[in-house]
Amino acid sequence: MLKSIYILDEQGFLHYSKNFMKEQYDENILIGFFTSVANFSREALNSIVKNVDLGENNKLILVPIEEENLIGAAIVNSNDNNELVSSILKGIMLEFVNLYAPDYDPEKIIQEDMENVINNNLKGKTLRSPFWRLFLSWIIVGPLSPFLIFLSIFATIFIYETLNLNRLLTPEQLFTRFMPALILLSTANIILSFLLPNLIIGYLTPNWKLALLNSLIHFSFSIALYSVSAEPNFVYIVLGQLPLTLIFALFFMFLGTRLSSKRFLK
Repeated sequence: MLKSIYILDEQGFLHYSKNFMKEQYDENILIGFFTSVANFSREALNSIVKNVDLGENNKLILVPIEEENLIGAAIVNSNDNNELVSSILKGIMLEFVNLYAPDYDPEKIIQEDMENVINNNLKGKTLRSPFWRLFLSWIIVGPLSPFLIFLSIFATIFIYETLNLNRLLTPEQLFTRFMPALILLSTANIILSFLLPNLIIGYLTPNWKLALLNSLIHFSFSIALYSVSAEPNFVYIVLGQLPLTLIFALFFMFLGTRLSSKRFLK
């Protein structure tokens, strides 16, 4: 979530600011802090520090445009992706430069134009409210899960019968053919049932803690669906490989949150 944005020069003169939160920040203190961090890091490290943890679920992202002697600063959620925020902030600053260079006279800066610039750069990079995203994830996952479970059961039975694994096997065939096939089938069954739903949950859920809770709820939901399906014995496949099932489910969930963080502000 973009909480506030500032565009200032290297001497600390504020050209533009926009606060998106109800609480108001003391701009003089913030600008002094931004300038101090930028100048100190430039002198000590020969580069500007790109992000600073501010605590209380806030962090500062700094983006310089050295040829214009400008510094862009944004306060965002601590779990927002640094590269995504930097890209948005840089886009806003470049449009600011195109509109108001070279003097950047505050009296000539039109608030409505800047709001359009910000909205254009945020377009497609924000999601709706956390409740809506949570609701949407289950609108998708709810109907999808029974279909995937049916598909996994059907595919498993089809492959099992195609390979004729139900015929009598010699002890050698039991270990060289039946057991490897059974392991592969059960693993494929788990992947098919849990990959896409957990990926969607991770992608749409507002944060990883809620995503983790949703993933565990989905796991319980899937067990219940297996138990009332035409092949309730498939529950034992999932429970028999419980560690593997949870690893796959949580991996895809965290992969979804990772992809979401690169695409959207939280």
